Order: sequence, then C-alpha cells, then structure tokens
Amino acid sequence: MLSLKTRIIAGLFLVLFYGIFTVIFSLTLPSSNFKFYAFNNELMAKQESLEAFPVKSFMIEGKMLAATESLTLEEPDVLPDYKSLNNFFSAHQQLHDALQAGSLKIIDNQGNIFPVELKPRSILELPGLFWLQLLCGLAGMIICLMVWIPAQRDISINSFTLTGLSYVLFSSAAAIYSTRELFISGDLFIWLSGLNHFGALLFSASLSVFIWNYPCKSPSPWLTKAFYASFIVAFVLDQFQLVATPVEGFHLWVMGIFLIGLTGSIWQWLQTKTQPTQRAASLWIVVSIIAGTFFFAGGMILPAILQIAHPASQGLLFTTFLLMYAGMAMGVVRYRLFELDRWWFALWAWLLSGLMIMLFDVLLVSLLSLSGPVTLTLSVALVGWIYFPLRQYLWKKLIVNHRPELDEWLANALPAMLEAQQVKGKLGLKEALQAVFRPLSVHSSPLSDTKPEVTILEQGKTLKVADPFNQVFWLLQHPYEGSKLFTPKDKNIANLVLSLHTLVENVRAAYVEGAKEERYRISRDMHDDLGAKLLHLLHRSEAGTKPLVREAIKDLRNLLKDMEGESLSLEAAILQWRDEIQRRCEAQGVNLNWQAQSAHIVLGIRQYSELTRIIREATTNALKHAQTTTLLVSVDCTNNQLIIFVENNGLTNNAQIGQIRGLNIMQNRAQKLGGICQYQAVQENWQLSLSVPLSSLTIDSDPPYNSEKSSVLA
Repeated sequence: MLSLKTRIIAGLFLVLFYGIFTVIFSLTLPSSNFKFYAFNNELMAKQESLEAFPVKSFMIEGKMLAATESLTLEEPDVLPDYKSLNNFFSAHQQLHDALQAGSLKIIDNQGNIFPVELKPRSILELPGLFWLQLLCGLAGMIICLMVWIPAQRDISINSFTLTGLSYVLFSSAAAIYSTRELFISGDLFIWLSGLNHFGALLFSASLSVFIWNYPCKSPSPWLTKAFYASFIVAFVLDQFQLVATPVEGFHLWVMGIFLIGLTGSIWQWLQTKTQPTQRAASLWIVVSIIAGTFFFAGGMILPAILQIAHPASQGLLFTTFLLMYAGMAMGVVRYRLFELDRWWFALWAWLLSGLMIMLFDVLLVSLLSLSGPVTLTLSVALVGWIYFPLRQYLWKKLIVNHRPELDEWLANALPAMLEAQQVKGKLGLKEALQAVFRPLSVHSSPLSDTKPEVTILEQGKTLKVADPFNQVFWLLQHPYEGSKLFTPKDKNIANLVLSLHTLVENVRAAYVEGAKEERYRISRDMHDDLGAKLLHLLHRSEAGTKPLVREAIKDLRNLLKDMEGESLSLEAAILQWRDEIQRRCEAQGVNLNWQAQSAHIVLGIRQYSELTRIIREATTNALKHAQTTTLLVSVDCTNNQLIIFVENNGLTNNAQIGQIRGLNIMQNRAQKLGGICQYQAVQENWQLSLSVPLSSLTIDSDPPYNSEKSSVLA
C-alpha cells in the first residue's frame, strides 16, 4: 500500500504521460509547405514566398478533388448526415495519401498549379488552441484524481472521476484533429472522432449518475445502470451509423442524457429539505455544473441539433468545463463536498509547491543557456549564493517530510497536551497525536471491550489508538500530511505518547486528590475551631443577637458542605431544596405549592451550590420583601433544560427596590452555569425564572482542575 501523496504523484505522472503522448502523437500528423485556412467561403493557401490565394481544387495523380472550406472544419460531426461525414473522411484520406506519396498539387482560380511538399511538424507549430484544449482536459482530470484518491469509494465519487476521465478523452482527441494542418489520415480521423464521441457520451452519462447520487443516493440502482446503458446504446448507434444523421446518433443523446440527469437535482432538492447543509451543497453542485456546461450546450450542441447556425469554436468552449471543476473545488472548502476536509487544499499547496520548484529550475536553465561571459558569471553567482540555498530550504519545507525522533515528538506532544488541558479543558491525547503525526484527518469510535492497544490498519493508512480516559479509539489517517504510511516505529511512538499522557493524568489526579485532602483538613479545622466558637457565642448571646449568630452558623455549615466537594443526583438535590423551603415557609406561615419533575443526572458540587444559592435567594426575597401568603416553586426538565420557576403573591410597591441586589447576584450565578435568570412583576405577583442547560449541570462539565493547578504540571 502506497501513501496518499505517493498515490497522488503516481496519478499525476499518469496524467503527465498521457499529455506527453498526446503531444507526440499530434506531431506525427503531416505538415506541408502551404498553410490552409477558410476565408469568405473559400479554401485559402498561404506560402512564405507568396501571397494567400484561393484554392480551386486539388490534383491527385491527374484526378481532381474539389477544394471546399468544409475540409477545414474543426468538428466534422456538425455535418448534416453520415453520408457527408463519410465523404469528409474519404477526402482527407485521399489528400493524406497523395501528400505522403508526393503527388499532391493545388490549382488556383487562374489555373496555376503548385506542388504540395511534405515536411515534418515541429512542436512550435502546434497552435495555441491545441494546448488550450489539452491543458484544460488534463486539469479537469487532475482535479478528479485529487478528489478520487483520498475520498471513500462510492458510486458518486466514481462517477465524478469518470467525468474527468471522459473530459480528458474528448478534449485531447479534439485537440489533435481540430488543430490539424488540413492533412490527416481519414482512418485516424474516424478513430479520433469516435474517441471524442465516446468521451462526450460517457461524460454526459457519468455526470447524470453523479447528480442523482450526490449528496443523497438515487432511489434505485437501476437508474445508474440505465444511464450507462444509454451511453452504450448511443455509442453503438453513432459508430455503426444505424441512424441517418449525427444529430440522431450523437447530439440528441448527449443532450437528452444530460437533461434527464439534471432532473436529479430536483429529486436531491426534495430529499434534502430537512438537511440545510446538504441542500446548500446540492445547489452549489448544480450551479457549478450548469456554469460549466451551459456555454458548450448553447454554442455547440444546440446549433448542431437545430442546424440553424454555424457552431462556435469547440476548442474554446471546452475551457468552460473547468468552471464546473473549479466550482467543485470551492465546494470542498465551503460544504466539505465528498467528505473532504480543508486539508484537501493542503495537498494542492504541496502539489503546486513542487511545480513551483520545477518551474524555477526551468527558468534557471533558460538563464544559463544565454551566451556571453557576463551572463554566465551572473548565473553561476546566482546558483551558488542564492538558488541552491533557497531551493534546499523550499524543498525541505515543502516536499521532504522526516519522521520525528524522541526530542521532536516529545517537544510536540507535551505542549499540545498541556495546552488542551489548561486552555480547552480537554484531556489532550487527541491534540498530542495530531501534533506528533500530523494526520490529514482524525476520527473517533467507541472503545470496545477488546484489549486497548495501538494498531496499524489499512496497510499503513490508519493508526488506531485507544484512549482509556475518553473511552474512545482515535483513528488517525494519512500521517505526515499524507506523505507517509504508518510504520511499526510510529506504533512505538504512539505507545510512548500514551504513556506520557497517562503520566500527566496521574500527576493531575494526584494533585486533585491532594487538593481535596487539603480541603478536608481545612473544613475540619473550621468545624472544630470556628464552629465551636460560634456555638459558644450562641449560648452567651442576648436574645436579640441569637438569630444573627444562628445565620452565621448556618452559613458556616453551607460553606463546609461546599468544601466537601461531593456530587449528588438532581433527585436528591430537589428533595433537599424542598425540605429547606418547606421549613422556611412553615416558619413564616406561608403556603408552599411545590411542583417538581427530575432527570437522571448527577450535579457537580459547584453546580449544586450555585443552584441552591439561587433558590435560597429567591425564597428569601419572597418571604422578606413581600407580604407573601402563597409561594409556588416549580422544577422541571424539558428540552434539555433545567427550568426553575418561583412565584409569590403579596407584591408591595417598594418590593422591587429591595430585591435589586439579590437579583443581580442570582443573574451572575446563572451566567456562571451558562443559564439565564429572568424576573418580572405580574399584577401583585413576583415571578422569577431560571433556565440552565442540562449539559452544563452534569458532573462531567466541572473543570478537571483550576488554572492554579497547572503550576504543578509546569
């Protein structure tokens, strides 16, 4: 199994090899001492020593062949019927054979005869339209490869990749015959035209399958088979000319398959009505496809079908297909198309950096090829002092990836682990593994009952690391930004990172346990010393000050309870709250209406303390700042929220003023819990409502340690 970057390089070399083969193949087409082109419905000939003149006919071994401008057609399938198409290919075969035999002559309108001589075709004679079509097709194929290689295999990914393959097939074939210098073997022309039609029909079918299968799968696999079966039927009809015209055998099929496929966007829109992200992604895809195919369909296919206008330049229209692939590339970033993360663009950056170094090499070679001692001296100085150091630096930073040694992975793992614990409140194993191995993606799966261990999966593409503290497996894919595979050495490093993580967690746990013991010691001292003094003071106090001393003893008892740091269930907390409020209401002669519905969660001591103080303050406000006869307290858990509602009657005119400070305190406490505390006066009733997410009340939501504890680890 090869690494991700190695497979990408192999794919790029295949694309490059195909491009080079296409260039070499195009150079095998014959050239002549005349340049032929169409002008004012005539075939014109131009030679370096002569002015351009119209060609009346070709002379082939005493026989005449009419010279028409149609011989220069860029795309012959726009001819009205297959008979005209076959005559077109036959004429090219005759011209090609005569040129090869040295018996070809041209006759102008005045009857002058000029011999046409065969000469080889050089790479500098390949026109810009050839390079444009070829490079666009290769670029589309590269984009598809960059999607297909790292993505998970399914019908949508495969069909999208087939669009890139078919794009490079029909564009490269057209690049060869559409930029010919008039002369090409008729048999070769037929073969290249067939390859062009094969690619165009496959492109239409594959694009339709892609639309019907992404982001939601098509309703039936038979739909995919139907599209590809239509492609085969259309290709057979066209190549065996079982119908009368290319319109019936080719153009209508290309357009029909595409339009039927485009209806899949409506189906996708209906399927994603409850999934806004996927709906937006589907819309983005449709817009990209329409932008990439609209101009070709309107400028080439429709004129050929309707036979009402001369089609536009096929080579120029081929470039618009890149709009579709560019839109797909942008969609990877915006909507994570094909489940690719933003690291997909990191692969592009790596690829382009290598190309940049290669282009820099070519530029330097061109400088060294210049003549003259001054230029040579400057070039040598540039190479020795600037180029070599800069090139080595760039190569090391952008291309070469070294596996970390002990000092490197330790320097990466420990800071990442501590930062995750101190700043983000996480345990930090995932962050440490990311810092050491730099994988392109990290996923988690539940920890099974099997023995936790580090294992290498998928022949080195994935490393599976057990995290016993979070009870998950971390799956790291494509290490070192996709440039390597996982090896047994990486497995050992992962075990060392796990050991380091366990050590850090043990140190943290020891510190937390020590802090807890210290809290117990302080609470015992406060209980034995301060508590005894307060009891002594209570017995010796006068009757008027005894309530104040009792309140101090009560506050001390609550403080000691908070310092114990014990958690308790929400059910137990509700019972304690009711018991306390019931006693206070009975002492004041107030009727309590208690309503409670609990949830199976465990409160951390901090959350329990804050909630208790809020309820206590709300009860105090009701009993002290209003002429309350009835107190309603409701505790409910709905929609993942803890809702506490307190309402009392007997509201006086100055009650709100007396409650301002206490209400502000309750609001601050609610904000600490991530909740909201609201209050209002409704006629003669005062209402207070507290809403707190249940997720912020569980014991797991407590910070694992205070910021001051981090000094032990530092």
